[in-house]
Amino acid sequence: MKKLSVLLVAAAVALSASAGIQFKSTHSVKTNKMVNKEMVKANISKDKASFRVINTQPEGELKSYNRAGQYDYNNNGYLYCGQQDGNRMDIVYAEDGKVYMKNILCGSGSNFGDYWVEGTIEGNEIHVALGQEIYYSDYYQASVLLAWGEAGIDADGNIYFIRDERAEEAVYAIDGETITLLGSEGSTGGDYNVEEDYHGIGLTAYWEDDDSWTGYLEWNTVLTEREPVVTPTVITEIPEGCEVTTYYRSTGYIAMSIFGVSSGMTDGKLIVAIDPATNDAYVQNPSWWHDSYNSWVKGTFDPETNIITIPTGQYLSWYESSEYGIVLGWGSTYVYEDTDESGELGYYLGYELDERTTEIQLQLMDGNIYMLGSEGDINAEFPEWGFATGMMTYYSDDLSMTSIEFANNGEPMGYTVDLKPAVPANATADEWYDCGDETGFSRFYFTLPTTDVDGNKLDPEYISYALWINDGFGNTYQYTFPAAVYTYDLTEDIDEVTYDIYSNAVDFKNYYVYMYRTNMNDNPLFVRDEEHNGNIGIQVFYTVDGVKNASEDIAWLYEVPSSVNEMNAGKTVANVRYFNVAGQEMAQPNGMTIKVTTYTDGTTSAAKVVK
Repeated sequence: MKKLSVLLVAAAVALSASAGIQFKSTHSVKTNKMVNKEMVKANISKDKASFRVINTQPEGELKSYNRAGQYDYNNNGYLYCGQQDGNRMDIVYAEDGKVYMKNILCGSGSNFGDYWVEGTIEGNEIHVALGQEIYYSDYYQASVLLAWGEAGIDADGNIYFIRDERAEEAVYAIDGETITLLGSEGSTGGDYNVEEDYHGIGLTAYWEDDDSWTGYLEWNTVLTEREPVVTPTVITEIPEGCEVTTYYRSTGYIAMSIFGVSSGMTDGKLIVAIDPATNDAYVQNPSWWHDSYNSWVKGTFDPETNIITIPTGQYLSWYESSEYGIVLGWGSTYVYEDTDESGELGYYLGYELDERTTEIQLQLMDGNIYMLGSEGDINAEFPEWGFATGMMTYYSDDLSMTSIEFANNGEPMGYTVDLKPAVPANATADEWYDCGDETGFSRFYFTLPTTDVDGNKLDPEYISYALWINDGFGNTYQYTFPAAVYTYDLTEDIDEVTYDIYSNAVDFKNYYVYMYRTNMNDNPLFVRDEEHNGNIGIQVFYTVDGVKNASEDIAWLYEVPSSVNEMNAGKTVANVRYFNVAGQEMAQPNGMTIKVTTYTDGTTSAAKVVK
């Protein structure tokens, strides 16, 4: 059993290389496309390759091989060297004397997808023509072609790559159950500050559009035959005609990774599909922690009890190159005391996979979905929060847990929504974290409502919110998120965050938002001290069928003094401006409106107006 400290935050390992020395490159980088220095850049021909990407397995006898050898990997300007041990290659031997090699470059399957290259058997050798296309990028409108070359570190400590344009083929020697790449050489040992000890000559690939290196080169490759591993079935499509219901998750989880332990309440979707002709049932992403896979597990539906029974042992994902996957199971977690290597006593999270449980049952009732037999309380005091029983996912190779999901305090696992226009309940403003860094991000934590003012459930996909700032000097305004800072999805500044927006600074689903701010020129976002009552607040909107309703109040983080209105009453008004719930200025109030009053002393105040 793997032991992870509850308090542990481990450093991420970027690459499992045997030699992890990093060398900074002076080359410019475009994603993983490396532009080389002119002094070492190969003069690569622009001739189009006659091959196209082969993504489907050709017909013939399939054999599987363990791969050993070495590689260089240039990741955003740093060169890593490592061993190829633990990877594999599949080869199909066709009847016409041709062979097809899958993912001929070690580790490239995850970068370029699963592909095959074509070769021929000539005596005891396999000849593979270079220039074959192994990947095509729709984004770059460019192909990646197989090549031969040399990479390493030059005398100035910079990464270099030279493609050997004379090479037409890669040649492998067949010796019984062993296949060896000929003509390659290199070293990853010795003094990593000495260029000769950190280079390789061998098989590589390059981008056809700008002749740049893909950043990967391997050498000393040896393939040893082994028993093929059967790829398990991962369901990615369901039959037509299924009745599909979307539930929104509302239960607890505990997850383990190299970063340590995390826990909390789930969110996002749980999709259930039932085939009325067969009563087969399908559940998409049954584990919230792995919702990016969009895979399904299959079970049966009992219309009399509304219970879905799902066999355990089904795969949610499969990592082809590493030969392991994420499996659905049932288990429990607990917290225990133990000593670390230094002898210090600490708390750790333990887990136990219940291999006796072969089925998981989910029940549909009153618009909710329940996980039967699960229990736990993520809100309990430490360490009781770590005791849970429920749906567990684990790695197939060592049975180690990735996450467990369970009914928090017996609550439903998820709920459905009757989608119709509604006035959302108020949000709550929970916490402000000041980064204290001149160029950093602060964080505003809040809780969005899950119901309308009448207690009916809301569909989170139709919720949006806006933030309000009182700078502490009498100025109140709606915060605008600059597109230049909040990148990824944003192409223009916005003052309202919708469900579908995700960027490097807005995290809608986790109920907080990064606030880009600087302390430069003594200009903080807001000031709150003995003299200034700066504040930050949130207002929620719910838009269905073109009808947009706002929450009744702006939820301010700090209590708004009742004396504010009295204080403003004696001031002279300079101008009054009105904004709708989308933050757009209006000539007159109409419906739910925010009234912003500016006084002659330069201060402002904001109030909600309904007309």
